[in-house]
Amino acid sequence: MKRNRFFLLVAILPALASMQAQTSYEAASLLESDLSGTARYVGMGGAMSALGADMSTMSTNPAGTALYRSWDAAFSVGVNGVTQHTLSNTSRGRSFQSYGTFDNGGVVIANKQSNVGILRFVNFGFNYRNVKRYDGKMGMASDLNGLSQTGQMAWQAWENLDVRETDFDPLDKEGFLQNNYYKEPWVGWLTLMGAQGYLIDGSALDHGNYYPSYSNSYSEELSGGIDAYDFNLSFNFADAVYLGATLTKYDVDRRLESSYSERFADGDYTLQNFYRTTGSGFDFKLGVILRPFVESSFRFGVSVTTPTLYDLRDYNSAILTSSVSFTNNETGEQWVEKSKIDTYDKKAFGGDCYTDYSMVSPAKVNFSLGGTIGTSLALGAEYELTDYSTMMLYFKDGMENVDMNKHTGENFTTQHTLRLGAEKTFGSFYTRLGYNYQTSGYKQNAWKMIPINSVQTNTAYANIESAQVYTCGMGFRGDVLYADVALVYSTQKADFYPFDDPELKATSLTRDLVKGMMTLGVRF
Repeated sequence: MKRNRFFLLVAILPALASMQAQTSYEAASLLESDLSGTARYVGMGGAMSALGADMSTMSTNPAGTALYRSWDAAFSVGVNGVTQHTLSNTSRGRSFQSYGTFDNGGVVIANKQSNVGILRFVNFGFNYRNVKRYDGKMGMASDLNGLSQTGQMAWQAWENLDVRETDFDPLDKEGFLQNNYYKEPWVGWLTLMGAQGYLIDGSALDHGNYYPSYSNSYSEELSGGIDAYDFNLSFNFADAVYLGATLTKYDVDRRLESSYSERFADGDYTLQNFYRTTGSGFDFKLGVILRPFVESSFRFGVSVTTPTLYDLRDYNSAILTSSVSFTNNETGEQWVEKSKIDTYDKKAFGGDCYTDYSMVSPAKVNFSLGGTIGTSLALGAEYELTDYSTMMLYFKDGMENVDMNKHTGENFTTQHTLRLGAEKTFGSFYTRLGYNYQTSGYKQNAWKMIPINSVQTNTAYANIESAQVYTCGMGFRGDVLYADVALVYSTQKADFYPFDDPELKATSLTRDLVKGMMTLGVRF
């Protein structure tokens, strides 16, 4: 088989202390969130942190619930449709998936303290919210023009000094591959599967030589999500100063199944990945809303969300099937080596492979403005920033994952979010409009680093670009009962790469979401 030389621009050698699965990209996926909450909140684009008096605001500015003067209980459900489009150098792809969601359910208890004293209300709140749904399918195919995922396998082998010292000939039935190294912390699974599948051999140790491919195809299905439980306490001082605090617990369950295939001169292969992240986390929010002018409803707010402390577990397994032709240069004999490697099989790892670790997400800062014009028009605006580059990963023993955190700092940046919203009242009926703009937290040339001793075999990644969200809604308020509906359209692009190579051109990925939702509630 023909070989090309593979150069990686940056190589970072991690400490070979324990098995690794997490990467900056899997961690960054836990920072993603959808616009969700009550239909009123969503219909106004989430721009209610200063306006307050909606249970969803306890997640952005905890002081928002201090504006309640009566009890409130509500729940929200939604129907979602996700369409993903891909455009590569040779083809277009489209996939669609629909699903239902329970978006929110909560209660706010308003406790009146005084009509004329400094402390007017002490309020308590609880709210469940669906922070993120990952559901979606995508597929792509392209010409590789001599590039290959096996180049990443070869690089991982070349950079590992311990692997260089072994007998690395896959045709040597008594050598390196006769040992079950899947449980060993010093060798990466991409190296092992590539060698056992006859996709890389000893030439990979010559500065990462690999076998070029003609074309590839990739498909994936994501599912699961992040749920949050907000516990809120807020205070109303003289209808001028509002203070609040929220403790939030998060539950994470993110699942990925993918299949990647390549065709090359002497064969083909398919690598399937099964990946899941579970865990929980906590953070704390503090907020203040000020009403500086007694004669005006104008308010401005500031809130801070501490970094979320996550304890996480990654499960991963992979199946590689390959068919590779060989020729004996001396005798001319030809034969085909077929293989199937399943890391779940007892001959490999022997069951579930999981790694435990901790993650500290970035802090958030939110600035908001809000008020009413006359008695029938409410306006809200807010700005929020989150610095993705400050995200930190730690091994299960508490030791910092120094190399991965350095990689995060070099490849991620600050995300900025703008939310705008308006609500118009017509007696007991309301109409709403909202808009969000969110910048990318990824730098333009960011790439996914898989450590040389990682059990991670999913090389695919996407650099997510800015997102835009458009919302509208309407509602009815009775003496006790109320009902709201909202419609959401969001669109976001990304540069998708099935593996890392500086010469690989990105596949354009566009994710469009259409969501309809309804909230039913009572105020008394």
